[in-house]
Amino acid sequence: MIKLYEFPLSPFCRKVKVVLYEKNIPFASVFVDLFKGATKAEEYLKLNPFGRVPVLIDGETVLYESTVINEYLEEKFPNPPLLPKDPVKRAKARMMDEAFDNYFMGPLGAIFTEKFMKPAGQANEAVIRENMAKLDGVLRVLEKELEGKDYLAGEFSLGDIGFAVQLPRAESMFGLKLDGYLRVQAWLKRITSRPAYQKSEPSAEFMKGFQETMAKMRGSA
Repeated sequence: MIKLYEFPLSPFCRKVKVVLYEKNIPFASVFVDLFKGATKAEEYLKLNPFGRVPVLIDGETVLYESTVINEYLEEKFPNPPLLPKDPVKRAKARMMDEAFDNYFMGPLGAIFTEKFMKPAGQANEAVIRENMAKLDGVLRVLEKELEGKDYLAGEFSLGDIGFAVQLPRAESMFGLKLDGYLRVQAWLKRITSRPAYQKSEPSAEFMKGFQETMAKMRGSA
């Protein structure tokens, strides 16, 4: 059986979990506790020498990098397909998946550092505003891309998943505003209603523990 080494709140792990659930691929989840430095342990570094999540193990095959993992799953388990047959649409799906990794997660990571990794009251508001503006710019791109389409590549694909798993979290935890982006809101509603998406959500118990840990780290518990 496939093993997925994951931290449930990681959007990169959730990208892979959505694909596994969409394709009904059985897998065993192995929790990687980022707060305890599990990715720096010697045994974990044998799986991913860069010390990141997720890692997927399929027999003798060990893969890291969520985009590569999902491409592997798409090729090995082609049904239901998560890349369009049309080469232009396939390229669009891959492009939007890369756009999520390259243009959305960087600014979000900078905001996370300010809001959650620094002691309470010490966040740099200028950095937060600058990166929130970058995220708003990404929303404008998505709104334009969705003109006349239900999904970013025309049909539900790998290109939708990254943005879809993280936008609700960016809204609830980081204060990103989706107001005015009506196409984005409708697209997000279509995806978040999918059973695979809902199965990939972190449990309420995990979220409670995560919030308590973050509060302690910031000295506000």
